[in-house]
Amino acid sequence: MAVIREIRTRIYKIRRFFRDEHPLRRDGKLFVFLICFIISSFFWTLNNLSKNYTARISFPVKYIDLPTDQKLSQPLPPKLECMVSAYGFTLLRHKLKLSFSPILINVSELKTRHKVSKNNHYGFSASTEANRNMIVNQISNEIQVLNIYPDSLYFNFDPIVQRKFPVKPKVNVTLLNQYMLKQSPYTTPDSVMVKGPEDVLDTLKFISTREQEYKDLSHSVQRNVSLTGDDELQFTPRRVVLNIPVEQITEGTREIPLVIKDVPDSIELKAFPSSIKVSYKVGLSQYDQVNAASFHPSIDYDSISTSRQKLPVTMEKYPQNVISYDYYPKEVEFILEKKNSNQ
Repeated sequence: MAVIREIRTRIYKIRRFFRDEHPLRRDGKLFVFLICFIISSFFWTLNNLSKNYTARISFPVKYIDLPTDQKLSQPLPPKLECMVSAYGFTLLRHKLKLSFSPILINVSELKTRHKVSKNNHYGFSASTEANRNMIVNQISNEIQVLNIYPDSLYFNFDPIVQRKFPVKPKVNVTLLNQYMLKQSPYTTPDSVMVKGPEDVLDTLKFISTREQEYKDLSHSVQRNVSLTGDDELQFTPRRVVLNIPVEQITEGTREIPLVIKDVPDSIELKAFPSSIKVSYKVGLSQYDQVNAASFHPSIDYDSISTSRQKLPVTMEKYPQNVISYDYYPKEVEFILEKKNSNQ
């Protein structure tokens, strides 16, 4: 706060100086002094910028003609640091970003190579000093390059491979009442060829579609959708057809006889009623595939006890394609009769 007050005080004094009839203002000496100061500063700056200086400058780099069947496994330096000698004007232009285009490094022309792996991975190193002319020739002739950092560039590659992966739909679906999915959403084709760096493909198990959402469906959907994945991956085909088969739910009923289990040979067990009524819900396309043999209701002789007058009905088997089912009655009355020994 004290600094701000001091600045305000000085501004006030300067304004008052020019507003009042000050002797320096009347004879113009102040203005002459200011003009002389500005001119001398200008020539002092020109004189200093005309001198030669040594400085460290960053030059942007652009790598071209990289191999198409390999991918860099490590990032390359985006800049080269150079110790240079140049006039002050040239260095000032660089600081103001008014010059210096990127240095182009043609990877295929670099000759110093050495193998770094046996698994189809390879790499090479390139000495910046050995390739000095290629670099210096792209820098302004106003600049003398003394040293280049780093002293070497290392190019390490992973191979680009191609594999087949299944496609997994990424979709959220809600349905209207009395409608159901005929089967899980799927794509056509169900798999795609994926091309990319081997280390990336090694982490994949499937390819996902872009997320889709459908609400209150009452009909089937077919939609052309794109695939998601790393930017380095290429898909063939690039898009697939998302299929969401929807069908109406229908209801059915069946009268099914009870199966009686574990009755001794000397005993006859009679159930009342001897059959039950089963009601179920199923997709319209599956209705004809459900019949009486699809259900297996039973009662068990071993469930008889003195504390209960009825036997519970158990549904031992039912068709997997039904959405839900119910049956009645859940318990049945029974009588036991001893079989005639002549039978």
